Amino acid sequence: MIKLTFLGVGSAFTRKNSTSSILVECGKIKMIVDCGVPVLKSIAEYGLTLDQITHIFITHLHADHIGGLEQVALQSRFTHQHRLKLISTDTLLDRLWECSLKGGLEFVELTPNDKTPQTLSDYFDCMTIETETWFHVEDDEPLQLYARPNNHVLNLETYGLEISEDPTEREKTILFTSDTRLDKTLLANGVKTCKYVLHDCQLFNSGEDNKFGVHASYQELQKLPPEIRQHLWLYHFGDTPLPDAQADGFAGFIEHMQVFNTE
Repeated sequence: MIKLTFLGVGSAFTRKNSTSSILVECGKIKMIVDCGVPVLKSIAEYGLTLDQITHIFITHLHADHIGGLEQVALQSRFTHQHRLKLISTDTLLDRLWECSLKGGLEFVELTPNDKTPQTLSDYFDCMTIETETWFHVEDDEPLQLYARPNNHVLNLETYGLEISEDPTEREKTILFTSDTRLDKTLLANGVKTCKYVLHDCQLFNSGEDNKFGVHASYQELQKLPPEIRQHLWLYHFGDTPLPDAQADGFAGFIEHMQVFNTE
């Protein structure tokens, strides 16, 4: 069974909700997908300590998805002496280090006056993946992932995930979109092949018909056919009052610490 828990449901600018992040549990695996600043607080609220987390998957490099990763790196290494497996593509992991983490993690005083530069692999076991193909997170565990490139921000490498124990069975598969513009083909296929579709949703249009939006808007999603809309659970929203999603034909807005499972 896969148990998926939302550690955060909010957008980048939320003050009431933790930024979007999920915990995926299956067998011995406890994997966090994305690490915004509140991630350590969120896993503590859930009842875990960092040394119980086994893997981290990074979908893209915006701060609300990686802003807590430096603290995770330092605490896992120096407080817990625990190496997590960090999963993404080789290009994304390279940019994660060079453009985001290197400044704070390259030099640490392992011993007095030590000037040895550190690398990402000094903090994590880096696991690079191929996209658009199913892969086992661990060879001896059933959990599989399928990383799908998203249309989010131009030239920003971004992935959504299908998460499954058996990709041939709808009831054992969950689609987590991460940050994405509206993709009608993805949704048409997702509702057929996945038990749950957990979808990015901002509460407003950016320009007419959301032409400047980098997230799917609630208004766009409302125009989808009822047979698709009814399967969509919505997250990554701001702090303004929420519409009545169920009255509008959606499965609903996801709540903080809400659980989805494949059993």
